[in-house]
Amino acid sequence: MADFKHFSVVAGGDTVEGHQVPDGVVGPSVMSAKIWADSVEQAVDVYCEVGNHLGFRIEQNVEVHRTPAKQAKREQPFAYEVRVIPCAEHNRAESVQVEVENVRNE
Repeated sequence: MADFKHFSVVAGGDTVEGHQVPDGVVGPSVMSAKIWADSVEQAVDVYCEVGNHLGFRIEQNVEVHRTPAKQAKREQPFAYEVRVIPCAEHNRAESVQVEVENVRNE
């Protein structure tokens, strides 16, 4: 099994038309995910793949933090506990920081 590390990744962006976010709305939002990957770069790649699949477009810097895992690693990199939270355009950066603190303290 690969020597994966556990990350939490958060970014501000937009949920776009045709999204696949349950109960999601189009517009400004924050997406967070917990990810097993072998590097920060791979964690961001997995995060972007999940975001693209859901219909989340990143608009701000991606925050990556090493965090304790809630699920065991697998044979391949993967994301879990993906959350997309609507926010207002004017407080997107603040909403990102709130979600960063939430995932770091879980």
